[in-house]
Amino acid sequence: MQMRNPIPSAWRIPLRLIGLSLLPFMSSASRLISIGNQDAAQDPNVARFDGSWEILVVHILCGSLFLLLAAVQFSPELWASYRAWHRTAGKVAMVAGVIAGASGMWLILAYPRGELATLTLDIVRVGFAAALVVSIIAAVAAIRRSDVVRHRAWMIRAFALAVSGSTQALVIGIWLGAIGPLTPQSATSLITIGFAINIAFAEWWIHALSTSPRIFNPQRKTS
Repeated sequence: MQMRNPIPSAWRIPLRLIGLSLLPFMSSASRLISIGNQDAAQDPNVARFDGSWEILVVHILCGSLFLLLAAVQFSPELWASYRAWHRTAGKVAMVAGVIAGASGMWLILAYPRGELATLTLDIVRVGFAAALVVSIIAAVAAIRRSDVVRHRAWMIRAFALAVSGSTQALVIGIWLGAIGPLTPQSATSLITIGFAINIAFAEWWIHALSTSPRIFNPQRKTS
């Protein structure tokens, strides 16, 4: 006798994607707590902004909002049952994602480099933040043409880019356990690898959606 899955099918995909976002959520919460407790000087990832917290807070909040709302957008049952909500949440997610990407580029370009950052890493981060913004704009253009397939593909790419922090944390954790402390060069390589893994997974997911009827297709009728 098979045990029934206690999680409703409509929420299985969103909860998995939210699970992938937990590390970025935790990192964001840690930074906000540091700022709120006025002990940001103890966090080197925050202290370099030298009291100019506004853009950092906007980046954190918009990035977290994008990950949360975008995760829910990938449920076929929710898409079919709550189309008005899907459209409204999608618009909010897209605005939040563009702001997160643009503010991320500003934080890299306008403030001192972090202790493990390099010029190459800054270029990589700016490039992928720009790719996030371009992916969201392309998704908007596709849905305005009623091209759901391309809209979905671009949103998958955007989500994969936005959640890259989780993969980067995993790759860095393996490095720390197997080899030891990071250097600027190793940090650059590992963060770049994290981005590359997520992009590769996004392209695999997009290809799988186009070839397998079992995988989410928002144009498929749901019972």
